[in-house]
Parts: sequence; C-alpha cells; structure tokens
Amino acid sequence: MPPLELPEAVVDRLRIATAVLRDIRYLTLATADPNGRPWASTVWFGASLRSPSTQRLDVELLWLSRPEAQHSTNLLERPEVAISVFDSRQPADTGVGLQLAARAEPVPADELEAALAAFSAASVAAGGNAWTLRQVQEPAPLRVYRAHLDRALLLVDDSRAELPLS
Repeated sequence: MPPLELPEAVVDRLRIATAVLRDIRYLTLATADPNGRPWASTVWFGASLRSPSTQRLDVELLWLSRPEAQHSTNLLERPEVAISVFDSRQPADTGVGLQLAARAEPVPADELEAALAAFSAASVAAGGNAWTLRQVQEPAPLRVYRAHLDRALLLVDDSRAELPLS
C-alpha cells in the first residue's frame, strides 16, 4: 500500500519550513539548568536534511559551541530544548519562522565525521569556512552539537501549523 499523500497545504508548509532552515542562519536555543533556571543562547547553525521527503520534516540541527558554555552544560543534564528560527528583519505583524521542541546533545565520536560534513556544507553554502575534525576535537575549544526534533510549528504571519516529523 503506498503512503498516504498529504494535503497540498501541508506539503507547502514543509517546503516553507525547509526554506527557513536553509535560509536563516541563527537559531535561539532555550535550555534549563538542573534546577530549572532557563537560559537562551543564539547560535549559528546548519540544518542537515536527512531525507528529501515532501511528506515530513526529517532534519537534524547542528551547531558548534564550547563545552563550558552555559547552554552546553545545561543540555548535558537536561537535553530537552526549545528552539526558535526566525528572521527578525521581517516587518512587524508578518513573517515566517519555526518554533521547535527537541532533544540536544554533543555529537558522539562515531557520528562526528558525518555531522561535521553536513555542518561544513551549510557553512560553505553561507559563505563561511569548511570545518575539520581537528577543529572540533580535543584540544580544540569547540564541539559539534545536534538537536533531534520532537515537535515543529511553522509560523506564517499570525497562524501556526504543526508539521509532520520523521
């Protein structure tokens, strides 16, 4: 039996969400420490589309950070995070963005090469540098982190729509 086809409106929302993740370069990452105190950080990120599906959003968000940064230490104890991806240059009362619930973690060593390749591709596409393993492993100061989505809402002007995930 073939998979169910999503309504065209949902497919359009998925296209918009993919464009937001491709075109916007910074996300706001909300974490909480072990006592529940919130912390928000803005990080440059790359989106790694794991499949080109038009039926669901199958993406991993990747960023570099220092392990001692507040958000990095927070997610080790509480991996649940909230993420906002939004172009703040859009006019008031308009705009397109994403609100996401996710689980975040440092990328494990056995998956680091593939994750870094995806992050580097996003960096180069945005006019930045390619990254090497040497730049994100001891004794270098940065590490690669990732977020796996649990929930995704697309915001378009004054409406919100839940997106199907992998």
